[in-house]
Amino acid sequence: MSALATILIGLALCLAGARSVRLAVLAAGFGVAWTLAEAFGADTGTALLIALGGAVLAFVLTLLAARLLFFVSGLCVGAVIGAKLFVLMQGGSADLLIVLIVVPAVALLFALLARRFERPFLVWATALGGAALVLSGIGRFWSDTAGELWRPESPTGVALVLALWIVLAIVGRSVQKRGRGPAATSA
Repeated sequence: MSALATILIGLALCLAGARSVRLAVLAAGFGVAWTLAEAFGADTGTALLIALGGAVLAFVLTLLAARLLFFVSGLCVGAVIGAKLFVLMQGGSADLLIVLIVVPAVALLFALLARRFERPFLVWATALGGAALVLSGIGRFWSDTAGELWRPESPTGVALVLALWIVLAIVGRSVQKRGRGPAATSA
């Protein structure tokens, strides 16, 4: 169930994230909390509660900071990407100090970029964040055959995940851009 939820949330974020900023924030908040809960070995029920709390927290942040919506959206999506980068870097052992550096740093970078470039950046950011969640979910769901997508243990596995991540993000961006119609500005 947990892997399927990650895949579904990832698909929503990857393929429709920038269409609805609130959906993107909810999905990103859920995704980052879920990814980190699982990285630290939480069981499915605990991970679900933590993920729901992350989604609510991210959503409340957007309501409180409506004027900073792009900043907060970028922060949440950047945290998802930072969490996936943490999983790729950790090499099998979760280190709290590294997560406390990597995730906030990437989240802040994405927040600043989203604030500066707004919707065009969020299309790419949500596609990247959603793709990260989809790959993690597939790796967890089919851990016997696709486990490398969750926690790659070799440099080849990391390279494969990065390549698939980029390809899926490009597909997600294309779907988001195509769905905007003729009156939309370029993203």
